Amino acid sequence: MTHRRRSRVIALLGIAGFGWLAAIGVAYYVFHKPFGPRAALGIAGAMVDVLLGAAILTAAGAIGRWLVGRVHTDRLCGLCLQASVGLGVISLVFLAIGAIGAIYAWVAWALLLAVLAAFRRQALGWLRGWGEIGLHWRGASAFGRTLGILIAILLGASLLEALAPPVHFDALVYHLTLPQEFVRSHTISEAGGSPYWGMPLGTEMLYTWALALGRAQTAAVVGWMVGAICLIGVIGLGRAFHESAGWAAAAALLAGETLASSLGWAYADWTAALHGAALLIALEGWRRSYGGRAAAAGGAAAAFALGAKYAAALGVVGGVILIAAFGLRRSLRALAVFVSVAALLSAPWLLKNWAYSGAPLFPVIGASPWIDAAGQVFYRGGTGGIGLTSILLPLTATLQGVEGAPGFAASLGPLLLGFAPAALLVRRRDAGPARVAAVFLGVGWIAWIVASFFSAQLVQSRLYYVIFPAWAVVAGAGFAGLMRMRLPRLRFGMLAQTMVILSLGLSTFGSSLAIIRNRPQDALLGLESTSGYLARRLGLYQPAMQAIAGLGPEASVITLWEARGLDCRPTCRPDYWLDRWYLARLRSGEPAAILDVWRGEGATHLLVYRTGLEFVRATDGRYAESDWAALETLLGDLPLVERIGGAYELYRVR
Repeated sequence: MTHRRRSRVIALLGIAGFGWLAAIGVAYYVFHKPFGPRAALGIAGAMVDVLLGAAILTAAGAIGRWLVGRVHTDRLCGLCLQASVGLGVISLVFLAIGAIGAIYAWVAWALLLAVLAAFRRQALGWLRGWGEIGLHWRGASAFGRTLGILIAILLGASLLEALAPPVHFDALVYHLTLPQEFVRSHTISEAGGSPYWGMPLGTEMLYTWALALGRAQTAAVVGWMVGAICLIGVIGLGRAFHESAGWAAAAALLAGETLASSLGWAYADWTAALHGAALLIALEGWRRSYGGRAAAAGGAAAAFALGAKYAAALGVVGGVILIAAFGLRRSLRALAVFVSVAALLSAPWLLKNWAYSGAPLFPVIGASPWIDAAGQVFYRGGTGGIGLTSILLPLTATLQGVEGAPGFAASLGPLLLGFAPAALLVRRRDAGPARVAAVFLGVGWIAWIVASFFSAQLVQSRLYYVIFPAWAVVAGAGFAGLMRMRLPRLRFGMLAQTMVILSLGLSTFGSSLAIIRNRPQDALLGLESTSGYLARRLGLYQPAMQAIAGLGPEASVITLWEARGLDCRPTCRPDYWLDRWYLARLRSGEPAAILDVWRGEGATHLLVYRTGLEFVRATDGRYAESDWAALETLLGDLPLVERIGGAYELYRVR
């Protein structure tokens, strides 16, 4: 037998052997299934969500790479800035698509494929840039790698939350409800009476694209990826001070319960934080080169931050002050570029409100057909007043802020504030990036303090996420300063490292416990039905929504003290600002007149959230006893359809 024939025989035997192994393997798992079809579908759905989210972020990164190129020498910072600009541009493109009534699945897919095809070279370059994470990891110390592992665990826990059906309050009120409404109606012109429609919808436009491509979990995964890219930018900025300072800066953000957990909530807060990080990166790049492209990128990031939240408009103010602070004579051209780009890219959100409601700052300022001055006053919740709580910000926000509690309504962790004063110890040659972050942070703190004097609503920490990357960078600088301090028998660096690991470890432990307690993986793996999971996480809210769904397509349900409405629109009209009864009493007075108004609006049923009612009755002094007596009179005259536990009552209005 020749050598060639012998090689062919060996190859055929090898192929036959492999085929036999594959056949036995398939046959074995046919009879010994590792998981059922529900689990397979759940895993497949999660993989699709992740792939679609990655495709959206890649498209954004490609656009950003094409528009701004590289204005910062750090590659991680470049990834963050490019993603920020690309996401902002995409949100404006989808706003235009919604304005012309073209929100269809085929349009969403065509846009995604067209961007990836047109910018394929930039997309590949942006994806290759992620290799820098591996390089940074390989060069990290044992401390840095420990933080990297803890951060990865936190990101994994929040990703599981994002991949499960959405349950968090603001997502059910408007972050996902509005995109769902836009996809259903194919346009943004129908807001279902939601005052949140008037807010800048930068994040919601991204979620609308994700929903048109996939489902609610796809949108939540996009939100999670936005937060992850923000962390990448913070690491890139922080490592300018010290090899481990970038990890410490990211740890400072994630040591807070709210900041860590909200990555998977499908909120808009991390979008504002991403654009805040991008603004810092662009202006740090401008400080080094005084280039016009960097100033333009900073103006874009500031505008896109405003596009995420009105409160994030302080990014524009902070950017102007930053540019002026680094030499006004050299800054005039950069100031003109920055302000012009910021104004141009902010304008669409104001024009949207002006075109549809006649009030550019709807719903916050300016009466419109959808909301009057009384509703705006109720929403603002009265003035905050000048007190120690405001004067001592951010100390009070750190020590008194608790997730879900009134007031600051967020747990920030100890590291942001704990390390900030030590930034004064940073080396002179590293002072430039620290100064950029410190100036922006100072502007944000002052704006936060002043805003809290005028409205109790404006004290909430989540409104100011745009400054949190700067806060984290300052904390990273403080960590680097402590690492270089040396005194006999006292190693400040070791103490600083211990504090970081302890704080981030506690946050990781808390997030892990939350996963064990909430079990989002059960819904993800098909071990629990979607309705069962929602009922377990949301309590009686889910049966209440099922009761509304059972009323049929002709029903129109108004709610009292229930703001959530995902999967309930257009049948239900939520009490978005929890002001429906207060304003009804103010405008119509007596129960009979109120019922006439509701019937005239087409309402067929009324859903009363008793738990919310009792909370408001105990805490909101704007209601009089006569208001509650009038409510009981009104309900006493309506036939009760269903009582859902002790939390909800469903009445027939018509």
